[in-house]
Amino acid sequence: MKKYLLILLSCLLAQVAMAQDVIVKINGDELMARVREITTTDIIYLSADTTDTLSYKLAKTEVFMVRFANGTKEVFTENLPAETVAKAPIADPAYMYQKGRQDARSYYNGTGALLGSAASVFLAGPVGPIIIGAVKPRARYNKALPAVSLQDPNYVKGYEKQAHNRKIGKAALGFGLGTGVGVLYLIMSVISPGK
Repeated sequence: MKKYLLILLSCLLAQVAMAQDVIVKINGDELMARVREITTTDIIYLSADTTDTLSYKLAKTEVFMVRFANGTKEVFTENLPAETVAKAPIADPAYMYQKGRQDARSYYNGTGALLGSAASVFLAGPVGPIIIGAVKPRARYNKALPAVSLQDPNYVKGYEKQAHNRKIGKAALGFGLGTGVGVLYLIMSVISPGK
């Protein structure tokens, strides 16, 4: 039994020793190697063809992808020419506008406008909520939105239109709440003056 386990262990170790990484260059050449380290500028590797331990360096700007022996890949898209990098597909403008409005309903809650308007009633009266409601929210500040959609001006226009409508509503609600709290405070101070 020990003999079979030793043979099995030897086969497994041989398989692990033969595992190789593949460095795919931008020009399409493939280099069999064992990658030791990927730095910000270089890929340091051992040649898979020889048994020496001499490390080699390859500039990352020459490499498209590293396919590791375990099946994972690391792709360096920054090294590709600009024409080959995928761009956002051009979609129907009306669809993208509606998609932007729909995403504004989902991703823009306007809580800041509500609370800011309620608080600004005490400091600036009705002018505070009016100013808060007049400032349009920008789509690029919402990190929850898909980056590809933000490249489409129709999507951005739809998002900002719907988000602004929602912000105006929240500012009006904040104005009402702030006014209500102020009136309630005045009534309470009149009913029970400085006990």
